[in-house]
Amino acid sequence: MAHSPARTRPDAEVLAETVRVADELLSPHADRTARDGVPRTHLDALAEAGALGLAARDPASLRKATEIISAADGATWFVYAQHHQPVRAVAASDNRTLRERWLAPLVTGHCLSGHAVSHLARPGPPAITATPGRSGQWTLNGRIAWLTSWGLADVILIGATTPTDHVLFALLPAEDLDVPHAVQRHSLWSMSATHAVAVDLHDVPMTHEQVVGVSRHEDWLRTYLHHNANTHPAVFGHLRATTRYLSRYEAFKSWADSAALLADRLRDRAYRLIDTRPPHEATEERHTTRAAAVDLALRSATACVAASGARAMGTDTTPARLIAEASFHLVHGQTAQAKNAYVHLTAAHTAHLLASQDDQPPDLT
Repeated sequence: MAHSPARTRPDAEVLAETVRVADELLSPHADRTARDGVPRTHLDALAEAGALGLAARDPASLRKATEIISAADGATWFVYAQHHQPVRAVAASDNRTLRERWLAPLVTGHCLSGHAVSHLARPGPPAITATPGRSGQWTLNGRIAWLTSWGLADVILIGATTPTDHVLFALLPAEDLDVPHAVQRHSLWSMSATHAVAVDLHDVPMTHEQVVGVSRHEDWLRTYLHHNANTHPAVFGHLRATTRYLSRYEAFKSWADSAALLADRLRDRAYRLIDTRPPHEATEERHTTRAAAVDLALRSATACVAASGARAMGTDTTPARLIAEASFHLVHGQTAQAKNAYVHLTAAHTAHLLASQDDQPPDLT
């Protein structure tokens, strides 16, 4: 936990402190962090800067902080990102007892949180169920297939499906889930530093005081799909990192400048859609923008490998880390609609390349 509370300060000051932490701590150690895992001290430093409380403040400031952290260290960014949804959920909760117990520690970063809710968007039988008991108590059963921040987070926001097809959200201490044989660590080639695990829940009890809220499943799913149509700010942070890396190589400076310009245009479009249009509007344009940004991130990271050459094949190199992070952005928060948008984009790229051959077969010799 953070050693002292982060005082309330203006967003501009928080962002300036976040830049300092990124430059002095996160970025210099990013390649080692990708290998060894995100340490709690990284999150403590961000808490001291005030960055863990931005989820409950101006969305534009959170976007800026996300870009700063993602550009410095993708793994630390993703652990940092797990904290936002629990903060917002607790801040909006009607459960006064829970809010008074947890909101201040979450906002200051004294308490680090994670969340397990994406399974609620998957088709098929519920992954996690909540069975009602006496006096407002519930019992959770099922499997959290993917939980980030294990061993770092103090509390976990869990979404579970009720017998009436509502979604119940509960905030549980991580230690309540850490029972023998329940936790299985994932073996990942990308973002393995984020402490991702699967957790089996066997009759895990919870009380009314731990209920964050209940909503209709269809309402939650609609909001989730609208949100995930947008381009995540972390992609633009990653693009900042790749173009900055490429600018070190004379042969790639022009490429880096062009990629940075395109990234700025995509950022402007993505944020304009978020800030000026209702979430349910312009979904096709949102998905198209997201696909274009992720595709640019993948191509920029690939260029980093090309610029570095054979040394990039080392697992501890910056290009290897950047291309792994770019691949993660491709699947992070992915929905069927997002996948289809990416398919259409790559098909368009292929058609353009074929057309540029003047109807002649490409020379593969």
